[in-house]
Amino acid sequence: MRVWIKPVLVRAWADMDLVQEIFFLHDVGFSLKLNSLIVAIYCSFYRFGWRGQSRDSIGTVLCVDDDGILRVGFPGASRGWRADPAEMERVEEFKVGDWVRVRPSLTASIHGMEAVTPGSIGIVYSIRPDSSLLLGLCYLATPWHCEPEEVEPVEPFRIGDQVCVKRSVAEPRYAWGGETHHSVGKIIEIETDGLLIIDIPNRSTPWQADPSDMERVENFKVGDWVRVKASVPSPKYGWEDVTRNSIGIIHSLEDDGDMGVAFCFRSKPFSCSVADMEKVQPFEVGEKIHLMPSISQPRLGWSNETAATVGAVTRIDMDGTLNIKVAGRSSLWKVAPGDAERLTGFAVGDWVRLKPSLGSRPTYDWNSIGKESVAVVHSIQDSGYLELAGCFRKGKWITHCMDVEKVPCLKIGNYVRFRAVIVEPRWGWRDARPDSRGIITGVHADGEVRVSFFGVPGLWRGDPADLEKEEVFEVGDWVRLKDVSGCWKSVKPGSIGVVHGIGYEQDMWDGTVHVAFCGEQERWVGPAAHLEAVDRLDVGQRVKIKKCVKQPRFGWSTHSHASIGTISSVDADGKLRIYTPAGSKAWMIDPAEVDRLEEEKVQVGDWVKVREAIMTPTYQWGDVTHASIGVVHRAEDGELRIAFCFRERLWVCKEWEVEKVRAFRVGDRVRIKPGLVMPRWGWGMETSASRGEITGIDANGKLRIRFKWRDGRLWIGDPADVVLDDIST
Repeated sequence: MRVWIKPVLVRAWADMDLVQEIFFLHDVGFSLKLNSLIVAIYCSFYRFGWRGQSRDSIGTVLCVDDDGILRVGFPGASRGWRADPAEMERVEEFKVGDWVRVRPSLTASIHGMEAVTPGSIGIVYSIRPDSSLLLGLCYLATPWHCEPEEVEPVEPFRIGDQVCVKRSVAEPRYAWGGETHHSVGKIIEIETDGLLIIDIPNRSTPWQADPSDMERVENFKVGDWVRVKASVPSPKYGWEDVTRNSIGIIHSLEDDGDMGVAFCFRSKPFSCSVADMEKVQPFEVGEKIHLMPSISQPRLGWSNETAATVGAVTRIDMDGTLNIKVAGRSSLWKVAPGDAERLTGFAVGDWVRLKPSLGSRPTYDWNSIGKESVAVVHSIQDSGYLELAGCFRKGKWITHCMDVEKVPCLKIGNYVRFRAVIVEPRWGWRDARPDSRGIITGVHADGEVRVSFFGVPGLWRGDPADLEKEEVFEVGDWVRLKDVSGCWKSVKPGSIGVVHGIGYEQDMWDGTVHVAFCGEQERWVGPAAHLEAVDRLDVGQRVKIKKCVKQPRFGWSTHSHASIGTISSVDADGKLRIYTPAGSKAWMIDPAEVDRLEEEKVQVGDWVKVREAIMTPTYQWGDVTHASIGVVHRAEDGELRIAFCFRERLWVCKEWEVEKVRAFRVGDRVRIKPGLVMPRWGWGMETSASRGEITGIDANGKLRIRFKWRDGRLWIGDPADVVLDDIST
């Protein structure tokens, strides 16, 4: 094992005066746990002195003494160097083919710098017997001889990566040749010394590039939320009315590396290079937001709101407009995403616990009480900090919202049992047993609960972290048998029934539920954990037989998969009776065999076309027809604004004037619609017999299709001009 001396010996966490570090010395089969008192920064000398070594020295662990002290062999040293493991760290061991970077801080090399530039990126060409490296650099004729501590690992470039020149590089090592920082190309070949061969659109020959001059371009797709990179002085086609804080949604991606981004304050997409943008976290429906403190005038206006207004996102338009529901307001407040700031998502009274993803990260308050403990949010402080209260300690404490996650709270009336991993509850068993079940009768503000356990006198005081909610169904609830349950008579996993009661043993619930399944005289009795709740079916709802059902349990009764029926009555065991014309026998159906049919409301992002029954839309046709297919970009007050690939502006109509159609997806196999006289943008090299695959879809529905035998170029098509290829699908 090779180690080097830590350049920095500081470990600091908020509210911590004790740090724990674990070192795993795999090569010598030894692990050491060390507790060290934190100081502002360690002294400039090490515990056993430097003795001719420096922070850049790299050596090999020879052995570990009984007291945990390491014996390290450094090149040129006559004997093992004693080292405190807290002052050492493991060094990356390189192998041939690894991509590495010459350390930017390197000013001198043991074997000479030659013409090497600090920060250069190359590939390990060979490893010498003394563990020194031969590094291939694209601008050197022969590999450079260096030591492992003089380089650091970097993420390798790969064939197919999209790249551009770094903004920090004024002049690349290999001349531009007409390219700019906005130019984006694809790596088509990589030489053994790391030289990149890049294919750039509209360039007749490939371009060569030094890997240290290049950076990867993010893999964007239509629908990603983006903003201009902080390192970009100006986008490819200028700023126009876009700013660095503006957040938009990608609507189109071009083959030449350009993209079209929709911003809520613009009527047309903003054109720029993919090298100009970076992804940002998208907003989601349900998130609570307020305006950023730096915003003096919102992009979309105040709408009678103030800087103190807080609301929840109820709808997001295709251009990123956030439609915010504010308490006490009937209308929605429209906010630009670049003006909005997410709130913590926590509310006073929420139950929280430490996130499992934090692993072994030290957290003083939680370490003293256990990471599974549950606390209650007492107040919300500035900068995302929460004040918490818990039944396991006196007083309150502060933690950051990123360190905790919500957990379901226990409420009065919930059935509970002890968690299986509990060895002993926080305040002891006190007449309760590991298999005891009870009902919550009280919940305190700090999370402490009072439980009435069956067979235990009085109310039992408990920590919510020791308990878990047990699913209990009420009489009349509809349930489905889970896959974990076996078959019973004609009942099998997936069967749907109605709860008729719960099981008791000597006045104590035994954890079982009694369920009536249609077609069975006896009730099914089994554990509640084998059931899951489902929505009940009611009289008047429309249903049809599931496609996967080959033969209904009670027969077809002259019906078929295409039949749609209305429920006329529901038996106590869930059996459905479907309305039929007078004089006919009622059609009986098992509820597990049907799908409920509901008129789905058209939403933002749906693909639609005008209903055939509409002769003239409320706001006229324009250049839209019954055959036109578009994408809903905005919905408000019963009106829709729809994007069609052949229109620059959104088309307005009433919600009831359109119907949903199946959306095309990337990967769909398609062909030209039979009988089409002329596609919207011409035939190109295609014919009515051409078949291809969709490789890209713009936000307005425009399709990018790769047809077979076409020389790498994509065919741009209107979704109304193609259909799914039935043969391939």
